[in-house]
Amino acid sequence: MATLTPTLTLTSTDAFENQSISLSVTDSLTIEAPMTDISRMATNDNIGNGAGVIVGEDTNQYYVYVKHTGLLASNGTSSSHASNDFVTFTDVDGTAGALTPKLQPEEFMFLPIKEGDGSAGSAGDGGLKVVAGGANVIIEFAYWKRS
Repeated sequence: MATLTPTLTLTSTDAFENQSISLSVTDSLTIEAPMTDISRMATNDNIGNGAGVIVGEDTNQYYVYVKHTGLLASNGTSSSHASNDFVTFTDVDGTAGALTPKLQPEEFMFLPIKEGDGSAGSAGDGGLKVVAGGANVIIEFAYWKRS
């Protein structure tokens, strides 16, 4: 087992009319294999679990980091369109849950994803799949299994 320490810091001097904000939250997460190093893939790549699937259907909970790099998958160097080339997320079977993250270019997220029942196509779907909103783009990602 290993430890992962996520920290979220939010600061602004002009988000509110007469006050600034400064918020920082840290946690200590116990993790174990399987996990992946920081990696990149196109939103339509198949890295073993299906096109766009970052974490496959599994009975375990995972912590996932994803960043929209702002680069088109067609050549890996051209900038994606700021408003059309967003990415959204579903479970492995393509079902969007009540909370559907949407990342524009350069945005990122870190979240725990729900475990599934291990049976694709059932009511207990899990995993995480990235879906291109416009053109396929490159994302950066990593995941860690929760202990």
